[in-house]
Amino acid sequence: MSFLGLEGLHAFVTGARGGIGLAIVDELLAAGCRVTAHDLKEPKPEDHNLVLPVQGDISDEASISACMKQAVQRNGPIHILCANAGITNEASHPSIWDLPLETWESVYRVNTRGTFLTIKHFLLATKAQQERTGTELENVAIVVTGSECGKFGQAGHAEYASGKAGLQYGLVPTVKNEIVKLNSKARINAVAPGWVNTELIGDRLDDPRELYMETQGTVALKKIAQPTDVAKAVAFLASHRASGHMSGQCLSVDGGMEGRITWREEEILGKKPNVQQLATRPSIPQQVSNPKPKNSIKIALSVDFDAVSGWLGTGAHPDNGTADYSAGYFSGLVGVPRLLKLFTKLGLATKTTWCIPGHSLETFPAQTQAIVASGCEIALHGYAHESASQMTAQQERDVLLKCISLVEDLTGKRPRGYRAPLYQMSERTIALLQEHDFLWDSSLTHYDSTPYYLPLNPAPVTPIDFSPAKKAETWMHPSPQFDKLPKSTLVEIPCNWYEEDATPMQFYPHTANSAGYVDVRLMERMWKDRIEWLRSEMEEEGEGGEMKCFAIVLHPDTSGMAHVIGMIERFLKWLLVLAGEGVVEFVRCEELAGEFRSRVASI
Repeated sequence: MSFLGLEGLHAFVTGARGGIGLAIVDELLAAGCRVTAHDLKEPKPEDHNLVLPVQGDISDEASISACMKQAVQRNGPIHILCANAGITNEASHPSIWDLPLETWESVYRVNTRGTFLTIKHFLLATKAQQERTGTELENVAIVVTGSECGKFGQAGHAEYASGKAGLQYGLVPTVKNEIVKLNSKARINAVAPGWVNTELIGDRLDDPRELYMETQGTVALKKIAQPTDVAKAVAFLASHRASGHMSGQCLSVDGGMEGRITWREEEILGKKPNVQQLATRPSIPQQVSNPKPKNSIKIALSVDFDAVSGWLGTGAHPDNGTADYSAGYFSGLVGVPRLLKLFTKLGLATKTTWCIPGHSLETFPAQTQAIVASGCEIALHGYAHESASQMTAQQERDVLLKCISLVEDLTGKRPRGYRAPLYQMSERTIALLQEHDFLWDSSLTHYDSTPYYLPLNPAPVTPIDFSPAKKAETWMHPSPQFDKLPKSTLVEIPCNWYEEDATPMQFYPHTANSAGYVDVRLMERMWKDRIEWLRSEMEEEGEGGEMKCFAIVLHPDTSGMAHVIGMIERFLKWLLVLAGEGVVEFVRCEELAGEFRSRVASI
């Protein structure tokens, strides 16, 4: 269990499509929660890959009640409510004597009435669940997001300061005393953000995280909060394990800079806002993106769905039997669902590349449909996991064309990537991929952490014939200089045995180099060491450094095992923390290859 201890809990987040709301959803997903994301805006198609998106109006009692019921039906009882939805008026900042009644009432309707109804129906859902089971629901927590202007006030925001912001100092303590009648361990707390990095400030500054304030005739450089700062405070308060017996409290996320709340930012900056521009632009950004350094480490998370095919091609052996093939069926029946569930929970389903043999596509149609529905990239991996050396040139061509056709029929588009089964490709394979206009391959390792172009016409390395009839002079010559060969447009995403799970953690009875009994923590430490070293290289090289990547290769029959998948989850969560810091970035292989092409073209 993690420090927060939120794994498996169901969280209901309102205002989930706004800047802070998106950050809260991401934070709770990373903590292992099942998340229902509620918003007035219609969800995007990709939202379904990560959370249960529900659309409704929190100020309409029938709507919020129906959304709560829908969430319970899909994700089970709701443990955590993040009452985050709210509006403010950024088009103008009238003094209170000039404030239109319509503005006051619209803000009140959403921020006060809507928050009250959200909390009411969350508690009704909790009450109904406890009456059904006869026991108290565990880890019941409410977190309300408000504003620091509820504490210090803000000129031109009377409607907001007395609305949602005031809830944290009035409704929260009241609910604190009421909620224990329903659930003895339930808690309610609030988060009060100060100024948060939004488009309103970012459009006026070179660095949207910096704000210049005039203080006693001097200009002081100040930092303002990010949506992720607020989200981390929400996750902390949502956790009984982390925040203990706290209830009725309001945590300020303002960096101790209360003075910013007393004045509007244009008064501090000495600039007049463009009211027309503000009026036509949403006050909350549609999505939050952490600024990442140009040379952040690209994490190409991939899965080789070998399943039964792994025992038919490169894994063929006369002694293979029912028990061996059974491990292949485990891959599809158990391993795939477990990995898909994990990727969805962590918000990585759409950032993953699945390399699938044609045999697995046809043997496991339901699992394959679930993989495609997750929004991932689909790449080729042979048909029956054959190596190039097992086939004639015509057989290899037939296999490639068959698998292209299978993926086109399944997804409606042509696959752009390839990984050779057991990494066993040849110069002939490279030429075949170029002929069919593939974008990337991930089978070779001329470099271990840097993408590169494969040669246009690769020359084979000739093995030495040491037979007595041969003179030494026949083999004493250099191999082709790889970096001097003409380049193709086929991007190689380097991959090797140290980046995968199967060889060390999967036992193959008839494969000499398989282990199967390596402690998962050894692999976790090895992969972390790799990232840490790449991180140090990246920091040393600075902005002009080479593109860094780590192609993680998982197999459902290995990483899907009960004693392995927990380590995979810990490692991915560790990477997600680094992603929040801008050190790494999860990308699909096609995105990585496309960015590499763009970078090289710009040099």
